[in-house]
Amino acid sequence: MHPGEVASISPSLRAHYDMPQNDVTSSNFGTLFGPYLTQQLQATPLMHGFGLPGSFLDGSTTSDEAGGRQLSLAEERRKRRMISNRESARRSRMRKQKHLSELWSQVIHLRSANRQLLDELNRVMRERDQIALENDRLRHEESELQKKLENVPVESF
Repeated sequence: MHPGEVASISPSLRAHYDMPQNDVTSSNFGTLFGPYLTQQLQATPLMHGFGLPGSFLDGSTTSDEAGGRQLSLAEERRKRRMISNRESARRSRMRKQKHLSELWSQVIHLRSANRQLLDELNRVMRERDQIALENDRLRHEESELQKKLENVPVESF
């Protein structure tokens, strides 16, 4: 047994390892993972079952590559996990960007509402000042009329 080899595989996992490795096409990747991931997969070196030295499309290997198969599977899982993590990070950045955009939209809306409220407040304060001036004028006029009324002689019958 070579380093990295597994002595036996449980029957439930054997079906996965005995599957042919050439049944996934690049068009399947495009529909499953989107164009970005498909591009990434095409740009990375081919993995086990897809053209590594010593491997065949039916999943069999040459005798000197039998020990490397387990390493290849681990490497394949690591690369899939890396790709999955990149895609997850991309989705996270997109969510963050969307949230930031929504927050900026809310800031713009709230600033607009704030401006309208300030304009309304200023208008009401101007009206209040005008009414206060009118009240002062009317009080002054009342006091003048009261003085005139007091100076009017009272006629008795």
